[in-house]
Amino acid sequence: MSRTAIRTPRVLATIVVLALLAVVLTGCGVGLATNMNKISKTTVTYLKALADGDTATACAQLTRAAKGSACEASMKERLSALDSDALKSAADDSMDIEVQGATATAGLSEPEGARFVLKRIGGDWRIDSGYTWNAPAFVDS
Repeated sequence: MSRTAIRTPRVLATIVVLALLAVVLTGCGVGLATNMNKISKTTVTYLKALADGDTATACAQLTRAAKGSACEASMKERLSALDSDALKSAADDSMDIEVQGATATAGLSEPEGARFVLKRIGGDWRIDSGYTWNAPAFVDS
């Protein structure tokens, strides 16, 4: 048998395995993230960071305008007014995401009408303004 005859089945088998692996990884969420995925991730990261008192991570999810000059100090002052269980619940529930160009809204499941406005900064999405219930805004507008 020639070397070419032996290599051809191996090459074909390798191609098939790589193709199947690509399909499996894409189905598991590995691959390029869509705008919706990025918006959801930013929003969930922000809400969970606030719930955990992690102001540095929460501030990192904001646009420069939303951060202001003293983001972490400002958030630390507000944390006591926020209900961490409500924040975690909002992070775990579904969101209504709408994208229009470089702007998007992420509507939270509760309370009714709560939403974030996000802006695309390069390839990332950052929260530009938002609202909460019975407490100061999540983000200064």
